Formats: sequence, structure tokens, C-alpha cells
Amino acid sequence: MRRLAWVASRSNDEPRLLLRYIGAGTIAALTEFSLFTVLYQVVEWSLLAANCVAFAIAVVICFALQKNWTFQVKGAADRQLRLYLLMQAISAVLNNALMLLLVAGLGVYASVAKLIEIGIVFLWNYTFCRFVVFAKVPTRE
Repeated sequence: MRRLAWVASRSNDEPRLLLRYIGAGTIAALTEFSLFTVLYQVVEWSLLAANCVAFAIAVVICFALQKNWTFQVKGAADRQLRLYLLMQAISAVLNNALMLLLVAGLGVYASVAKLIEIGIVFLWNYTFCRFVVFAKVPTRE
């Protein structure tokens, strides 16, 4: 309960933090989308191979930007990286499941499906990063 109250008291930075998160996420998403499009449509890789490679590169870019620019959290990089990779593992499953559902299941054009999937995964990732991975731990008084 004390943790929840502490998190709520830190919401004053939320608009600025959210904008930085969106900026960093946009850079990673544009990289992911562009790379996916090239690998899938130009190089003609399979849907999941192109999606996985694009996703993995975006994960590396996003972690560096989120840690150093968005949340500006120092230290505990090993803990943060483990939590971030856990989040991204869950995101990878969600990412691929959504792509299969949208493209193979519903017949949505792959590029449109990718944009939808990025939006959904974005919401999951922000919430987990904000309150778990890069949460500033309250100091004991």
C-alpha cells in the first residue's frame, strides 16, 4: 500500500515522462517498422523471421533510450535489464500472436497489422517500464 501511495505521488512528472517515452518509443518503432517492411517486402523473408529480427533490434534501441533519456535512472542496470528482457519476452509473444491473428486470422495487410500491433504493445510496455523496470525505489525514512 505504501508503494502505491508513493507511485501516485510521483505522477506530477507523468506528462513530460510520457512524452519522452513516446519519443524514444517512436524512434524504436520507426526502426522496427522500417526494418520489418524491408525484410518482409523487399528481401522477402517470412513474416515471423522479419518480425522477430525487427523486434530484437528495436528492443536494444528502446532499452538504451528508456534507461538513459526517458526515465534517467542510474545504477541497477543488471536488474533493469533482466526486468526489461522479461517484459520484452512477454511483448515478443504478444507481438507475434497479434501479427498472426491480424494477418493470417483476419486478413489484415501486414503493414497495417504491424502498426496496430505496435500500438498495443506500446501500452503494455509503457505501463511495465513506468511501474516496474525503471520505477525509482522509494527511500526509507
